[in-house]
Amino acid sequence: MAVARKSESVTIAFVIDAERYETTMTRGDIVHLAMHKALPTELTAGHRTTFRTAAGQEVFADNFIGDLADHYGTTELITTVDAIAGKPGPWRNLGFDHLAITVADRNDARNFLHDVLKMRIMRDDPHLTVMSSGHTALFLFDAGPDAPLSSGGASNVHHIGFVVDDLEAAYAHLQEQKHRLSSDFTLLERDERWSLYFFYRNGDVTFMIQFSTVKESWRGYPDGTDPEFARWLYDYSSRPYGVQFDE
Repeated sequence: MAVARKSESVTIAFVIDAERYETTMTRGDIVHLAMHKALPTELTAGHRTTFRTAAGQEVFADNFIGDLADHYGTTELITTVDAIAGKPGPWRNLGFDHLAITVADRNDARNFLHDVLKMRIMRDDPHLTVMSSGHTALFLFDAGPDAPLSSGGASNVHHIGFVVDDLEAAYAHLQEQKHRLSSDFTLLERDERWSLYFFYRNGDVTFMIQFSTVKESWRGYPDGTDPEFARWLYDYSSRPYGVQFDE
């Protein structure tokens, strides 16, 4: 699975108020990587960031730039950045939301999980396959040197996703632990959540960890099970996951 003409160069622009920031990437790069190349650190580090097209269409950090050009007809993104308050206070780690891994053959892994383990396919596009059993999800990313945000090797954990009940308080806590982490501490939005990614180095291995707070309108499960835990979570089986582009 691949974006069409993924090695072809393309210009992507981030428009913040009256300022325009451009960079050259490939169609196979994702918005997340382009943002950090184009924008100065003072507009990414410690900020909450959203992307839209001029027509108001939602764009997420994991979207391929080539898909934006093909399906929206633009690689110009109206971008908003707001400083993260990071208020100190109590917060809880509520548990795993999803586990992300890299695989050598994503099609085969998808089919095995669906056919043999009866997991539901909630997203399947050139960037990501999401398999759900309901309360949790397994994210499948491609291994390989050209895979965005991947070490390149197969069978590695891509990242570990946790849901927290107060992302601002968790951010303040992480600021106190900055000497143990690597991150620009940028909050990124998708339709159902806000997420913060950071890295932990253990020997020769670097782990990417995601803290999320699911937006209130997307929390909880209709069956009412485990209400204290489940009311904070996103129901992966409720709808297709993320922006779906037709082939």
